[in-house]
Amino acid sequence: MTIEDARKQMNMSRREVSEWLEIPYRTLSGWENGERACPAYIEKLIVEKILRGREAETRGRELQREAEEE
Repeated sequence: MTIEDARKQMNMSRREVSEWLEIPYRTLSGWENGERACPAYIEKLIVEKILRGREAETRGRELQREAEEE
């Protein structure tokens, strides 16, 4: 699965992914348009993160904070 496939599956725009993951928009666009090659290991990590979703990431941080407060 590509970054573009994962992004579309999660109904996210390039801009949303770019800002969320702090990837320059032109870099992300270049990868998706085939103008630049994204290293395979980076693409796998990005795809996994997109599919896991922002909600899961936010919930994980909340759980971590709760555990630290105990």
